[in-house]
Amino acid sequence: MPRCDWDAIILGAGPAGLALAARLAPRRVLLLERQLEPAQGLRIGESLPGAASLLLQRLGLFEEFQSGNHLERGATIAIWDSKEPVWRDSLRDPAGPGWVIDRRQFEQMLLNAANHRGANIRYGCQNFQVSRAAEDWSVEIEGDSTQHVAPVIVDASGRSASLARRLGVNHTKQDSQVCLHSFLIAPAHDEDTTTRILADQDGWWYSVRLASGYRVLAYHLDAKHPERLDLQNPEAFLDCARHHPLLAEVLGQTKAAEVHTRPAGTAMLDIPSLDKAGPGFLAVGDAAITFDPISSQGLFHALASAEAAAKAINAGCWQAPPAMQTFKQELTAVSAHYLAKLRLTYQGPQRFAQASFWAERRG
Repeated sequence: MPRCDWDAIILGAGPAGLALAARLAPRRVLLLERQLEPAQGLRIGESLPGAASLLLQRLGLFEEFQSGNHLERGATIAIWDSKEPVWRDSLRDPAGPGWVIDRRQFEQMLLNAANHRGANIRYGCQNFQVSRAAEDWSVEIEGDSTQHVAPVIVDASGRSASLARRLGVNHTKQDSQVCLHSFLIAPAHDEDTTTRILADQDGWWYSVRLASGYRVLAYHLDAKHPERLDLQNPEAFLDCARHHPLLAEVLGQTKAAEVHTRPAGTAMLDIPSLDKAGPGFLAVGDAAITFDPISSQGLFHALASAEAAAKAINAGCWQAPPAMQTFKQELTAVSAHYLAKLRLTYQGPQRFAQASFWAERRG
């Protein structure tokens, strides 16, 4: 079988995998994606904090990002710890206000950067075999007669962490939360720039307007909620949201739209056990830590973990234990800080303390 040598093989062409491929230039990088083509259409996950500007600068993409179809994030209005709305802006945040991004455009920017910097990106790689070959990782792709070999392999497969689990790394889903969401066509007069967040007895909502002319409406509740299937009806979903004045103010006469469902709870790898997979194995983005959407940190983590992985790879992590240890320590610190803050957040709505959604997450 012909052999092709790479410096790194990445599995997953989401934001983390693409950012890592772009950052590793001019190294030889093979990036494999199960989907047949880049993601199309509207996608949820549109918040990027101001601190991401430094990561984008180091990635060499900040100027291009600034020219994109992204909105500076306005104030947040939250009904959470009490029944009264609380306004929060970015005036005290040294990193600035952050953005409500065009997710498809953002990922296209990362894809273009990875392509232009020499990464070999292949879509439609649904079936492949991964093994250790001497000192390297070996990947054989169905329909490809070439053996692809690299000292480093990276799981960027998203919340499924499919490669890590295949290689025996422990993966835990800590929350059965799901997100129901619609992309509503915003009326021409909708100029509201706030992000609106509120807790109710069964979960929490948020809504924000995008630059594309749509408004995101999302509801996070437990997968076992008895009315979850009923709420997947577009009219029922919108009517439920309009019962909350904070949302009704911006929803107005907006027409209902298809309701999508996706997992939204925390999930993470057992970071200390990454070595169980073998030397030179790393995980980035959601494959390492899947953040609860209330944190608004998912995309930031994709960029930050890609930067950390690039540093480890450039330091020869497959043969330099200190480089791998530094990478694991960074992920461990991030997960500990995140989990502590998440517990405090879910302890906030004391008025719903006895409701099952909140009681199960007060931990």
